Amino acid sequence: MSGRQITFLDQWPTAAFGVELPISRERIALGVIDMQHYCISPEGHLARALHMQCPEIYEAYSKRVDDITVNIGRLLSVFRERQSHVFYTRHGSLLPEAEDMILRRRNRERMARVATDGEADHMPLQGTRGHEIIPALAPLPGELILDKNTSSTFHSTSIDLFLRNMEVDTLVLTGLAADMCVFTTALDAADRGFHVILASDGCTTLDPGMSEATQILFGRVFGYVMQTRDIIDWLTTGNEPTRVRLED
Repeated sequence: MSGRQITFLDQWPTAAFGVELPISRERIALGVIDMQHYCISPEGHLARALHMQCPEIYEAYSKRVDDITVNIGRLLSVFRERQSHVFYTRHGSLLPEAEDMILRRRNRERMARVATDGEADHMPLQGTRGHEIIPALAPLPGELILDKNTSSTFHSTSIDLFLRNMEVDTLVLTGLAADMCVFTTALDAADRGFHVILASDGCTTLDPGMSEATQILFGRVFGYVMQTRDIIDWLTTGNEPTRVRLED
């Protein structure tokens, strides 16, 4: 499998195009994006379609999901201990037959069913097992859960209103998929003035090269990209982070 293809590596003019954010340990929230059965467990939906079509890609992806689950769990423990805000998102259709989804998404459902002889689609329906968050990262009572039917959480939920009401201006984002729902949520948050930190080892996707490329892009222009250990160190000690972008 070929690796990443980034045109400018060491040549990128970081000094002139860097990002500086006034990130806050007090006005912060952790977002756990779409850590649901549908895209993790091979019994149905996207994960099953991937397992049927490309089992070797599924196996590698599944191992990476196990790794990010551990890191998200570490972040959850720190945020909960600090009594900082935590929110979850769940992706799926809200109506039977995915009538609430855009045409592009409905067509993807049809294509997946054809490719798997009717055994798997992509999106789960709200209220089904596929829609639920995996037990290893289960929300605690009182933690915010937002159900969305778009990639970006900002398009189909009231997250912007909720975060501003909670006086949150800094976000740490984790979950699936790094180049889709995590990335689009991060972009929308950054464009709305939130200070966004992507946990690079707390999110992944089907193609690891895409995950890496989107994180390089995000760190160049839109926000910070940090390792879980560095986020936790900053939160627990208050020391300013020194590594805030993915190394090119």
